Amino acid sequence: MDLTKTSKYISLILRHKPEVVGITLDEHGWADVGALIAGVSKTHPIDMEMLEEIVRTDDTKLNQCFW
Repeated sequence: MDLTKTSKYISLILRHKPEVVGITLDEHGWADVGALIAGVSKTHPIDMEMLEEIVRTDDTKLNQCFW
């Protein structure tokens, strides 16, 4: 599993293309984490533990999307 590629894909989804994985962002730009994982996992295997690892170790602003 390449966490860097998955992290970049999640960033793209959250910042620009949530519809690609079938999610919508609320009026504040937040997404349901379960829906995000389900959508992303269609093309990039991921679960909550892996998402938490990505957020914990990411050196970009992706971690601001979650915490």
